[in-house]
Amino acid sequence: MAEPQEIQIPAGWVRNAAGNLVHESEISEQDKLRDQVVMGIATVAQRLNGELKALKEKALAEIDDLITIAGEKYDMKLGGPKGNVSLLSFDGRFKLKRIHQDSIGYTEEMEVAKAKVFECISRWGQTVHEDAHKHLFTLATRAFRPTKSGEISISRVMDMLRAEINDPDWKKAKQAVQDSLIVNGKAVYIQVQQRVAGKKYQTILLDIAGV
Repeated sequence: MAEPQEIQIPAGWVRNAAGNLVHESEISEQDKLRDQVVMGIATVAQRLNGELKALKEKALAEIDDLITIAGEKYDMKLGGPKGNVSLLSFDGRFKLKRIHQDSIGYTEEMEVAKAKVFECISRWGQTVHEDAHKHLFTLATRAFRPTKSGEISISRVMDMLRAEINDPDWKKAKQAVQDSLIVNGKAVYIQVQQRVAGKKYQTILLDIAGV
């Protein structure tokens, strides 16, 4: 089946977000200015995204080559699972890390843990100070509040349950969380660090949210 040909937009016309053609004379100066800003930033972001992907691919390939060369030196052919690696520049100024990390998800048992936690807090509310009860309820609500992607933050739940409370139901809640955790994938990261003071290393941020 032949792919549909892309419709050529006539000169002086542009397509809006709804897919309709609009003549440039009908577009306000504010809309044109906004479009210019968004398109300019988005174009740079796309270019940087491509460069970061290329950098990661280059780094992973060259680390693999380095390990292979090291293995050949000792007549070892390395295979099997790839582990974490930390490499230093000769002068020690830069550190390059390959980090393998499991992607952790959770099963329906997380809902059991959530119910157990709030059951505990509700029961404790009859014996603890009102302010303390409100504090515990707020902590639990934040811990189990879904993220923007609709998922529960496992790290927030684990932080809350680190509290050592001698209560059978609290311990059951902790066990339910542990039982709910599953490895649903693996990811590999590249981290570049620079020595900034003495032997202290600081990560060179490649995430726009962290710079």
